[in-house]
Amino acid sequence: MIDYTDVDTKLDEYNEAFDFYMEYGEMPPSMPKDDCLAEYMQEVIDSNPQIDGSDPTWVEVLKENLISFFTALLEQFRDLQLKIIKELDMIAQFRNAPIEQKRMMWQQICDTIKARYSKYDVNLAGYSAQFKTNDKEAVFSALTSDWENACQAKLDRHERQMLERSKKKFETYCKYAGTQDYEDKKKIDNYIHRYPQIKEIVDLIGRDKDPSKEENDTIICKFLPVTVAKNSSAEKIDRVEYGNNLERVLPVELSMPEDLFYKRYATKELQQFSSPGKDKPKKSEERRKDPRLTKGPIIVGIDTSGSMSGQPERIAFSLLKQLLRMAKRQKRSCFLISFSVHAKSIDLAKPRNWGKLDNFLKDSFSGGTDGEQMLTEAIHVLQKGTFEMADVLIISDFQFPTPRPVTKERIDTEKSLGTRFYALQIGRYRHGYDKVMDKIWVV
Repeated sequence: MIDYTDVDTKLDEYNEAFDFYMEYGEMPPSMPKDDCLAEYMQEVIDSNPQIDGSDPTWVEVLKENLISFFTALLEQFRDLQLKIIKELDMIAQFRNAPIEQKRMMWQQICDTIKARYSKYDVNLAGYSAQFKTNDKEAVFSALTSDWENACQAKLDRHERQMLERSKKKFETYCKYAGTQDYEDKKKIDNYIHRYPQIKEIVDLIGRDKDPSKEENDTIICKFLPVTVAKNSSAEKIDRVEYGNNLERVLPVELSMPEDLFYKRYATKELQQFSSPGKDKPKKSEERRKDPRLTKGPIIVGIDTSGSMSGQPERIAFSLLKQLLRMAKRQKRSCFLISFSVHAKSIDLAKPRNWGKLDNFLKDSFSGGTDGEQMLTEAIHVLQKGTFEMADVLIISDFQFPTPRPVTKERIDTEKSLGTRFYALQIGRYRHGYDKVMDKIWVV
């Protein structure tokens, strides 16, 4: 029996299987041969000449529609299996019971088999006649084996019948709605050409650029201590004392271990000349590359207040779709937070939620904006999964106050773990988020 009770796990398997079949022309070796949904997936792919690889948008449309169809079916499959599991538990209990307990359970077993199976499925009368033999355990063993096989065959039959009834409706939907889905995605793709900022954001968060050309993330400032001036005469140096004046420190102090040097510097225990040298401490700036090789989750916060309706809404939705497409390709988690008066989130990493995206944002662009609640929700998502190297993107006109100091402190903490905070500002509203975000694009 194929376990369909964990819907999310099965959807992940079908998601992977679809990509595997598109690349290799066969189902993954790990996929059970008798999986009726995997069989149907293969049938659908083979019968759609549009997805020959020349236009990846057709592939994306078919995959999303198929996963949405499987989501609804798996919910029904799970309900069927939960009922069957109770019967399988009864079979196991009967099989493992001692002979006296089997006798006590016998009437219940007979009633269950008669109610659910024909004599062609489980020949109960034939087994009852064999109890006249001495080897009753062998008879019980054969009975439970036939009963278990009949139970699983019945489940498989019902699942295939359910698929057969549902797939006609799905195929009709794909025939008429699939073209519309395709055209909608093409419109979204066109926004990349109209707004190059969208492509730049997707490339940066996707980290598709050459790592060798990655911008320097950190500037380290160093103050280099110097000795006394070379032209200082003996008359000017009257004694040695303790302190932390880097202009007067003795050369011998510079040869000690670094941690000890800084400890003595902090406690003012460095040996130094009492008269200052003429040289000044030198400041150097070292640019250090902080490559973020690990690709963490993507968290997108979309402002759905009334001021974002219309063209800003379409720009935001286009960017979100591009990021989700990239996240699917890179197998990265992707969370969406929509915020206006209240913030709400959805995990787009789960294939079951792909079909919910449009409804999640539908009719949401109204009301005011609570940016504080949105940032709090983003930080909550980060801390809930102890995510590192995440990318947070805020899409808004930023017509709301900068975060409170405690929220800004929490953002800085997440940055120290490798998270980057980016923003796409739609409009020219003046705000102070340039001191909060790592980078802001403006449309």
